[in-house]
Amino acid sequence: MGFWCREDVAQALTRRDVGRLFRLFLEQFAECTQTQLALLTQHDRSDISNWVRGTRQGRVSDIEVLTRIADGLQLPDQARLLLGLAPAGSFALSPNPTVLRQRTDIRAAEEPAASTAPVHVAICGSRAPDTDAGVIDVAVRCLARLVMSRGYKVSHGPVGVGIEVMTYIADQYRPPNISQALGLFGHRNVIQDAQFVVVLGGGTGTQTEIDLALSMGKPVIALPASGGTARRFYHQASRDHRLRASLDEERFAALNACTDPGEDFVRIVEHLINKTLEQ
Repeated sequence: MGFWCREDVAQALTRRDVGRLFRLFLEQFAECTQTQLALLTQHDRSDISNWVRGTRQGRVSDIEVLTRIADGLQLPDQARLLLGLAPAGSFALSPNPTVLRQRTDIRAAEEPAASTAPVHVAICGSRAPDTDAGVIDVAVRCLARLVMSRGYKVSHGPVGVGIEVMTYIADQYRPPNISQALGLFGHRNVIQDAQFVVVLGGGTGTQTEIDLALSMGKPVIALPASGGTARRFYHQASRDHRLRASLDEERFAALNACTDPGEDFVRIVEHLINKTLEQ
């Protein structure tokens, strides 16, 4: 796992710079030849050579190519996510890169099995006229990664940002267990089984969902930079502590001071979920 945790490797994965990734891999595992790397990733030897020498475009966007590379090198889940792919279980790279084995968690066999019920999050909101489309775009991508990496269950309406998150997951991560998105009709149906409610943008329907969530005692977290109902609710909560009781003052203030609306927002969302589950 050490190689995949390196900062330079993470940068190559995030940029989908296959040429740089292969160069770093071959430097780390000197016993691996370009021919072996080609066999592992199902490419021609000439393709590997061109990527390594820089004569072929290093950045790759083709999901099929990236999947072959990830599967061939048995990337651990966090590395796959950086590459923009769905997790496929945790793996470790053996000293010989031509022999890859799945990592076994011994502690899991010794400890009682924990509940496998996923955290249920309702994602509410829409691109109403007074919302910020750019902020919503970024937040949708970051929420999609959070949902994938943590295995959250998501409920959402038939239209809006919730289904955008699930569509992004289906298009970019291609998890094998997602073939259709089920949008729920009725605001109450979206909210009633969720443990947490996340809000981006939104109009009058989103406000109804927020009101329902609050009446059921569910934590609501809204990104004010996304505009619309999310912004209005944030300002309302700033005047009424009861509406923000699930967040400490520092993180509530941070919601309105996000330098990176997507990344900062999902960190606060994840913190709220983890803190609540620990109580």
